[in-house]
Amino acid sequence: MIVRKILWCLALLMGGSLGIFAGETGKISGKISDSETGEALIGANVVVESRWDGEEIVELDTPSGAASDVDGFFFILNLRPGVYNVRVIYVGYQDQVKQKVRVEVDKTTRLDFQLATQSVEAEEVLVTAYKPLGVEKDVTATKQSYTVEEIQSIAGVTDVTDILSLQADVVGENFRGGREGEALYLVSGSSIVNPLNRSRAFRPITTALQEVEVYTSGFSAEYGNAQSGVVNMVTKEGGNNWNSRMEVSSNLPYYKTWTGTGDDPKAGSIYDAQYLQFYNLLMDLEQWLQPDPIDGNPLYDISYGFGPTYLPPFNVWPPRNLTHQDSLRVARISQILWMQAVRGVGMDYDNRYDTRLDFSTGGPISKKAKLFFATRQNFISPIIPTTQADIDRQFVGNITYQLGVSDKIKFEYIYDRQFRNDIGSAYLRWMFDRTLSIAKENSVSQQFGFSWNHVFSNSTYMDLRMKSLNLLTEQRIELLDDGEFIEDYSNNTNWVDYTAPSNHRVGRPEDDYGDEKVHSFNLDASLSSQINRFNLLKAGLQFSYYDLNVDMKQSLSTPGNFRNLNFRNFPIEGAFFIQDKMEFSGMIANAGMRVDFYDLKTTFFQNPYAPFRDPDAVENVDMKVIVQPRVGVSFPVSENSVFHLNYGTFTQRPSFNQVFYNQVNSSNGIVYLGNPLLEPEKTNSYDFGLVQGITEDVRLDVSAYYKDVTNLIQDAIYKDFQDVSYQTFVNREYADIKGFHISFEKTGGFINGYVRYNYETATANRPNTLDAPLTFQEAGLDGALFTENLPALGDVYLNFDRTHKAVFNLRFNTNEDDFFSVLGYHPFGRMKFSTTFRYMTGRPYTFDNTGQGLQFNQRTPNEKDWKMRIEKGIVIQKQQFNLYFEAFNLLNQGVFSYSRAFGDKETAEDWNLRNDIFLTEYENDPYNTSRGVYLVANQPRHYRFGMYLRF
Repeated sequence: MIVRKILWCLALLMGGSLGIFAGETGKISGKISDSETGEALIGANVVVESRWDGEEIVELDTPSGAASDVDGFFFILNLRPGVYNVRVIYVGYQDQVKQKVRVEVDKTTRLDFQLATQSVEAEEVLVTAYKPLGVEKDVTATKQSYTVEEIQSIAGVTDVTDILSLQADVVGENFRGGREGEALYLVSGSSIVNPLNRSRAFRPITTALQEVEVYTSGFSAEYGNAQSGVVNMVTKEGGNNWNSRMEVSSNLPYYKTWTGTGDDPKAGSIYDAQYLQFYNLLMDLEQWLQPDPIDGNPLYDISYGFGPTYLPPFNVWPPRNLTHQDSLRVARISQILWMQAVRGVGMDYDNRYDTRLDFSTGGPISKKAKLFFATRQNFISPIIPTTQADIDRQFVGNITYQLGVSDKIKFEYIYDRQFRNDIGSAYLRWMFDRTLSIAKENSVSQQFGFSWNHVFSNSTYMDLRMKSLNLLTEQRIELLDDGEFIEDYSNNTNWVDYTAPSNHRVGRPEDDYGDEKVHSFNLDASLSSQINRFNLLKAGLQFSYYDLNVDMKQSLSTPGNFRNLNFRNFPIEGAFFIQDKMEFSGMIANAGMRVDFYDLKTTFFQNPYAPFRDPDAVENVDMKVIVQPRVGVSFPVSENSVFHLNYGTFTQRPSFNQVFYNQVNSSNGIVYLGNPLLEPEKTNSYDFGLVQGITEDVRLDVSAYYKDVTNLIQDAIYKDFQDVSYQTFVNREYADIKGFHISFEKTGGFINGYVRYNYETATANRPNTLDAPLTFQEAGLDGALFTENLPALGDVYLNFDRTHKAVFNLRFNTNEDDFFSVLGYHPFGRMKFSTTFRYMTGRPYTFDNTGQGLQFNQRTPNEKDWKMRIEKGIVIQKQQFNLYFEAFNLLNQGVFSYSRAFGDKETAEDWNLRNDIFLTEYENDPYNTSRGVYLVANQPRHYRFGMYLRF
């Protein structure tokens, strides 16, 4: 016992806590006092001695700790998120250990000790399953923290996108009314955002993650280039003991497609003749003598010159009159060709499995080094039967090495590969041609990383991180080689494409291919110091260098249609930040300042109306510098009530596609040109709320927010005085977003769960980047004035606005011996049950048959999604196996694709005026077909089963 105390004290003197990086660690602080007198105990040793891995206690290699000051206060910095045991040692007093103390990223866990004087017989005081009194006091941002181990039992939670679906104020990539691409995704403190389009490069798997934080307001100055949200993912590391996990799962076969003719989608095969009206009609040979509804020619005339009505007369002697049967014989040729094209009618494809294999392991590889890695292999059957399944592969690994008491280094590597059948919107092409009409896309993401954590003292530490993110996207057409066009095959070979009377097409390949390559190199350094009991100061530098290489060949049907998208650029960006976390008894504040800068390393054309009129008239683009103040404050009203508010300026540079895009046609004329003069988009955000503890494990969180968004980027058309035009981007739009969020949550005990509700209105002058492009017109010859032809201004709802959103989650777990037993076996022991229900009101769209020019005056149908999971643990020879069953879309509700069903004027009109045939493609009436596979975006009810074990 004495030896252990000496070792702990040495650990305190030699440097205190060791962790990893900024944005990935938490803090413990509190006060130590005499339990009888309340007097502060000076110099008491506080030691984080072990951590919990599931239900197992794991001793720390280097205990972290601190000593109490003259007022009895202590703090321990730089702790990885997790659950710990914390011990206090003071001469003349009983040792006290508090177990299961939870530490979360960027939060302070309050931990007070009241020590009793020691008698000869006294043992240490053990406080099990410690819970802090009241609610968290340092809530200055709107943030939800997820311990991955606790949410993996929720149905469908396999990667970070599934975690985001548990939020009521996040829908897809829209965070609290922001546009897509306004969130920052971090893995181990480094961005995984594709700078070309501001999208997430890949979806980290949950088996590699320890904790996920989702910020939707008030994130600190440490986080930049994001307006609406931050998703901070902390990866697991190897521990002192080897621990492994293996999981295998598969779905029960089902149709992933919808069909039908009216407004009620039916799950089933898109090749079901019941919903393909054209098929039974055209199986009647007489139908082939009817005129084509598009061009009026007989259906049997497939451009072979058979004539407008019947076959031409034979030029023979004696003359021979053609009969009706002669026409039918020729029609039969066309019918046979058509039958070959649509031979998939009646096909069943509900016999395919999606299989997923996960494996993770971690442990020591030497006395000072630890290894962890997680990997996944996922085979996914596309919505229609293709020649090859979609494939997801991911590997996340790291090696940590303890150089000494004060130094720790970490090597990381992430590999993600996604192969996709690019099943686009042209369903009439790929429905009966699932080879040529479906392009293949391969995406590879790799991240290499090195980090160094150095502890100067128990109050000051430094983090240095160097990362490289490499992204490659390849799109291929299996038929074409470089320099070839589709017409080379259709004009010069005996192979031609064919279009059926129902407008289904076969033999028509996709016509885009090429590569997108992004290499980014990132440096991140920060210094954190608890300069006194009240102030935790943090300052840092961030720098990124990019190598962007885009080479895409588009519209390769003919040389005249050809488009070439090509650019190579090397921009840089960086930031300086400083922030102070001030903790007082009646107030906690996070105040910071961030200065972003970026240099595009490019030029711009002086004449935006005719850039190539004088291609040498260019200027260098100046470096942009943006200052962003941020502050968040919380006021503990009582042990169970905290009032909080925050304000901040959040900016985001334009995506590099919007800056560097350079698409030209076959004659080198500009089609689409980026705009290097774009300003950063800017959001001023205000948030205030109240956190109220109702009982020890029940909490109510209410917050209201307002976001003033300016400099939003809008599509635009520039025309010269000869009406030669091209498309580009301009800063013109704004958005006005306001709402409130309510969360009622219970944690701990037999039953857990929450209800989250979000009310929101998001309005703007334009609903998205590409809606209703502005037109800028050159008025005359060079030197003349310029004019703008702009649509009338007026606020409308953003097209992703959803007024009401709610998520309900219920979970309960049973212990080994809960409920009744049968012959000593507890059938309901070791069980986990979870159910999640999500409700959202519809999105605004435009339908106006009154001529009043109304915009976004209608709402799409409300959406509901219900899923559940049941898990059972079975022990065989002391090894526990966990079996689970998951059910998705239990209500079997089809959700319509917004862009296809309501973003298109004609289909929006169908929904409102021709509801009974909404799912019917009727342009070639009477040769109609179902378009359910095109208009419905989600998948029907389906089930998944799996098993995992730990060893």
